[in-house]
Amino acid sequence: MKISSFDLNLFVILNSIYTEGSLTKAAEVVGITQPAVSNALSRLREKFDDELFVRTGSGMVPTQKTENIILDIQSALSLMQKSVNEPDSFDPKVTERNFKLSLGDITEGRVLPFMMKEIYKNAPNISVGSYNYRRVDQVHALATNNLDFVVDPVIPDSDEINSYKVFQDHFVVIHREGHPIDQINNLTVDDLLAQKFINVSNRRKGLHMIDLELEKIGHRREIALRCQHFLIAPDIIRETDAVLLATHSFARKNSLPFVEIPAELPQMEYFLSWHKNDEGDGGHEWMKKLIIDAVVDVQKQDLPKL
Repeated sequence: MKISSFDLNLFVILNSIYTEGSLTKAAEVVGITQPAVSNALSRLREKFDDELFVRTGSGMVPTQKTENIILDIQSALSLMQKSVNEPDSFDPKVTERNFKLSLGDITEGRVLPFMMKEIYKNAPNISVGSYNYRRVDQVHALATNNLDFVVDPVIPDSDEINSYKVFQDHFVVIHREGHPIDQINNLTVDDLLAQKFINVSNRRKGLHMIDLELEKIGHRREIALRCQHFLIAPDIIRETDAVLLATHSFARKNSLPFVEIPAELPQMEYFLSWHKNDEGDGGHEWMKKLIIDAVVDVQKQDLPKL
């Protein structure tokens, strides 16, 4: 099969079906109708003399033929995408571009103030939208340009996504001034677990990463309150004996006392993620650097004053 006789747009569609597992979602990513994707798949099947995808209850499942060729196709598409992006063509002083971010409430409250200060100073016509996308929807949103970046403890699960760790911090137990926990000498894990905890989660079920670790050693926290947003927690802590498991930087940001956890637990990590197709785009690179600079600025603020 000669490449000169092949419609290269078909490779874009094949890759979208592969990454999305759905003809409908692939159509949204490519920006065409679902019947057009079906037609393209028929042409691909004819070209390769293979079904390429089999429809199942869980979506379009690739055949072995597709698995054999997909990495080469993705690599070629990535190279072509880089060749059409023009990093030098972006001028933040005059562009009117809108950037869409998926941020949690802590990240939003800490990163956006720095970002918007820089934007107002150096890129007055740029606008930013902050949204809280479910993790299962992030890859699709990045692929369809409904999102430009995700900042989250979990990297979206897709080979089409690039990521960079922007933040790491250890967990502490945060409490009010004068809390009885401050009077305990040689604090143990059992002492901590005797407290009533605030658990922040917007999921209806599922355990925090720390709870999973505690379960491994036979421990469980008592949850007095489950709420959706971290930003309400400091007010509750100041007025009650409830405690919060959160990062050291969160405690310092809210000027709340805390105790260290007498056990080795995983650290909290945040990752900046974006779609591979955006690599090399001048505006995208500018915003990526701005987000990283914002996180660095926040971490500087968290350092103890000497």
